[in-house]
Amino acid sequence: MRPVTFIVIASVCTACQRPVDVGGLYVNDHGPGNFLPCDRPKAIVLVNDSTLLARYHLTATQPHQPVFVRLRGVPVDSGSIYYSQHYFLVQRVLEVRPRKEGECANAAPVLPLSLQRTKLTAPAF
Repeated sequence: MRPVTFIVIASVCTACQRPVDVGGLYVNDHGPGNFLPCDRPKAIVLVNDSTLLARYHLTATQPHQPVFVRLRGVPVDSGSIYYSQHYFLVQRVLEVRPRKEGECANAAPVLPLSLQRTKLTAPAF
């Protein structure tokens, strides 16, 4: 999908939906980051937000280190019935901090070791 098309679709969807608050783990190398919601352990959501990325780099002490974040925004899906990508359009970064022991434990196994060692890519569902 072309970026301009995604922006137009995302803008329309954002206007129709109320923002939600979500919490989970966030990891980024560069480009869109991967967000693993605590309440949906098998989901990987793409987040492309410069404020979140900047705060992530201030908080993470190692490459590809998951940090705990709380975000306010709108979830958006794109694709078809056979394959879709999940995005979260951030309206406000509520919290970015190191992950506490046992926090968001269900999301941790979802983060493959390959994502911890290599460049992050789009999610595979």
